[in-house]
Amino acid sequence: MVQQLRNRRFETRLDSTTDGLIAQAASQLGESRSTFVVRAAKEEAERVLADPPTITKAEALAILLEGVDETALSACPLLKGLRTPS
Repeated sequence: MVQQLRNRRFETRLDSTTDGLIAQAASQLGESRSTFVVRAAKEEAERVLADPPTITKAEALAILLEGVDETALSACPLLKGLRTPS
């Protein structure tokens, strides 16, 4: 197997419980902690990207309008008209 050139660094801070959990799991698989974390993160990233969450236009609009305060709504009647009564 050809090893890929590794030229990026990723650091994170974690609590001792999480560190111990990662160390124990990596050891059980015969991997270093770095290898374990990179593999697990890559697998999760690929899983998320393979099945991106879907959102409807109505849901997107509702989320957008949640962040708009009443002052902004009163200044823009068009936005106020888009808000559905709760």
